Amino acid sequence: MPGSSHEVDPTFMDELPLSVRDPALDMIRYATLKEMLLMRINGPTSYYRERYSLSEEQWTLVLNAVLLTKISYFQITMDFPNAYIDKLLEIAAFAAGLPGQDAAGLYKAMVNDHPMFADWIKRCLIVKQQKARGQKRA
Repeated sequence: MPGSSHEVDPTFMDELPLSVRDPALDMIRYATLKEMLLMRINGPTSYYRERYSLSEEQWTLVLNAVLLTKISYFQITMDFPNAYIDKLLEIAAFAAGLPGQDAAGLYKAMVNDHPMFADWIKRCLIVKQQKARGQKRA
């Protein structure tokens, strides 16, 4: 999570036009993943609408970028429940404009333009695979 020493994928934020970076930075600093997702589904809160004058298209762009960036904050380890990994991958696919895409397809879509995020997806798959192997042995 924020403040940890692992790398976060900055490429989604870096791709944003300068005109929408302030609200994106505000959200990435202060909004939770759940709040971001709710805003992506229902539109920005009144706080954000009053503070930043963006079109619906700009809000969608910002919210997708902050969702994908925030997801990359999560360090996926063996202690991370599979249900949470699956939910993060589902949210990532939604924010990437690929709703319903499986992890392998999402990886392929990200690998060229967002290699750090593709590595994060790969880590999710490796952890899930390792956990499945461990369950078979038990």
